[in-house]
Amino acid sequence: MALIDIEDVEGSRILTLNHQKPTNPFGKEMAKAFTTALSEADGDDRVSAIVVHGGVDRSFSAGGDFNEVMLLATDESVDDLIDWITELYLTVLDTGKPTIAAIDRHAIGLGFQLAMMFDWKIMSTRANLAMPELEHGIGASMGAAILSTISSYDIARHALMSCRPIGPDTALRWGMVDESCEPEFLLDRAMQRAARMARYPHIAFSATKHVLTGRLRASLEQTRQDSKAVHRQSFAAKAMHNHFSNILGKNAKAPVGALS
Repeated sequence: MALIDIEDVEGSRILTLNHQKPTNPFGKEMAKAFTTALSEADGDDRVSAIVVHGGVDRSFSAGGDFNEVMLLATDESVDDLIDWITELYLTVLDTGKPTIAAIDRHAIGLGFQLAMMFDWKIMSTRANLAMPELEHGIGASMGAAILSTISSYDIARHALMSCRPIGPDTALRWGMVDESCEPEFLLDRAMQRAARMARYPHIAFSATKHVLTGRLRASLEQTRQDSKAVHRQSFAAKAMHNHFSNILGKNAKAPVGALS
């Protein structure tokens, strides 16, 4: 089964996250499949815009893959984790064509942060964004860098330290997403936005985007080493391992995002 389903519709490419779990957790293999598909779409002259969603009645992404996280045992493996997550985010920011995220159900931790990399974000009325890392003993340094860059210190502080879900009304007010709609219209709305943005002349759009995303790209690079140090300390403290063990042991269906 392919981890990413690919479909072209009237000049827009739809990338559907197709993990076997409906929460669409991201591990290294999922990230590689996604960045490969995104880069191929960016380089395909037949494609003018890119839409990403988690599939019908599935989460955009409820975070990192707990099964992989539990295997991290060395500083080097933690560093590799931060590197591939950083490259995942940068690949979206470096995409020259318009990117639209269609967010349903949950976008948690890594999934929340990934969604923030897109040029346009549309959120269903039943969806939520969340950064619950701190209450589970997981460092939130990347989330801190991203949210303080795209919003403000106070918004980032509240999102990270409350650890509570953010619904569409608050996400719109805080500028985290651009539109909200009922779930059944989510993909259609994303395709309409893609069609509109696809009409922008490519050179003007991509050059402007490169400037617009410059601070965020720089922030991700600057926090890369800090995040490695934070996650090394977090993993050494082992507070998160009890949380992950409980989730995996109970085979819980309720998503609790990980990694930032």
